[in-house]
Amino acid sequence: MSTPNIHLSTRMTETEALMWAAESDPWLSSGMGSLFLLDDAPDFDRFTAAMLDASQTLTRLRERVVDGFGFAPPRWVIDDEFDISDHVRHVQLPKPGNLDQLLELAAQTFQDPFDTSRPLWEFVAVSGAGGRKAKSSVAGAIIMKLHHSVSDGIGALRLAEMYLDLERHPPVDEPTTVVAPEAGLVAARDAKRDLVSDVGFVAQKQFALTRKIAGEVLMWGADSERPQKAAKALIDRAKATSSELAPARRSNGSTEWVDRSRQRHLEVFDLPLADLKAASKRLGGSVNDAFVAGSVLGVHRYHEAAGRDVAQFNLSFVMSTRNDDAAGGNAFTPIPFSLDGDLSSIEAIFAATQREMGERRVALARSSADALSLAVGFASLLPASVLSKAGRARAASQDWATSNLRGAPIPIYTAGAEITHMYPIGPVAGTAFNLTAMSYCDALNFGCFLDPHAVKDPELLRSSLLSAYVDLCEWRGS
Repeated sequence: MSTPNIHLSTRMTETEALMWAAESDPWLSSGMGSLFLLDDAPDFDRFTAAMLDASQTLTRLRERVVDGFGFAPPRWVIDDEFDISDHVRHVQLPKPGNLDQLLELAAQTFQDPFDTSRPLWEFVAVSGAGGRKAKSSVAGAIIMKLHHSVSDGIGALRLAEMYLDLERHPPVDEPTTVVAPEAGLVAARDAKRDLVSDVGFVAQKQFALTRKIAGEVLMWGADSERPQKAAKALIDRAKATSSELAPARRSNGSTEWVDRSRQRHLEVFDLPLADLKAASKRLGGSVNDAFVAGSVLGVHRYHEAAGRDVAQFNLSFVMSTRNDDAAGGNAFTPIPFSLDGDLSSIEAIFAATQREMGERRVALARSSADALSLAVGFASLLPASVLSKAGRARAASQDWATSNLRGAPIPIYTAGAEITHMYPIGPVAGTAFNLTAMSYCDALNFGCFLDPHAVKDPELLRSSLLSAYVDLCEWRGS
């Protein structure tokens, strides 16, 4: 596999700092990753060696987070006590070693909080109880858990290229030569120098802001209306920020999913990729339109089966803004929208979903990048207690979140085994559930990561979603 670009920023971006601050509340945990099913038990020694090599190539895997001084954002610094055994472990499934046991293990892995004194990632290599020949048991698996501040979903896929192979037993490369931190990959971790660095960063930001304000004032003489325009823009930005942080009304969403907790449960299912592509074409939209619309149809059926009427559904989809091939960092925007709960037909749900998503994309494109940065930057400076309350209030108004990732179109191997399924696991972060899909070969693998206190019948939700996608794929018009 090709080696992705290396992301070596020493400070968190404002978005990453916000996700890091929210981690103090387990309810809002932004852990993400995937569950790879294998056709054989993984070679643990080989996999450990691959991840050790990856950690020496991609420095972010050896870095922990240190909070900044004052308003300076958190920094990434090399963990002097890094030990690969803290991040890669082996588990043997007990008999019968079935998929339900594996899903429970994956959910528990994600439910457990990160050790924030170490780099924020973990892999679990799983050996099945029955071996490769057992038809009803899991042969092997890899669970990947990554903090969202380390990378987004696409970045995680780029990271995966460092431990995935194009054949079952490729030649073993020479171990990567370790470059000591003192050689210049990261700043010195001396406390005095860290403090000076933070103070310098804040001063630089302050100077840039002062210079920008001074330039704005100089323009006032040439445009008498400019001061009023500037004041209005500032007020509009403040309102936007306040709106994002203000508690939303719970009555706008599903009353079936009011209860929320930090507990997690994982359901998975599959769909032929070609079927969804054909259906989206017949309906006059994209695969992403069909993916999100299918989730709406499934949720509608779940509520119908539970005997619940819903006036409005609140959901979100993630739009990637990544334009590089870096393995780290975050480049995405979650876009919330609402749909009428009375919609039930495939045509009506698809049309409404396509329209709402299109309008949100256009609105985002017209939004000022400075305004978005200001809102995120302001929020990241709030005390953890305030951020937690605001985050919970906003998440409580969202019924579910969706995300769609493009995976490998050909068979991929790792640790001496072929990957048969790639189930993505997206952060629930206070919603009722997160539905993420990943294409792999000729299939679309769905990971439905949910809060069982909100979704009290996970199997009903899984079956409702699956039947909705099957019917959507079979739609030929009314």
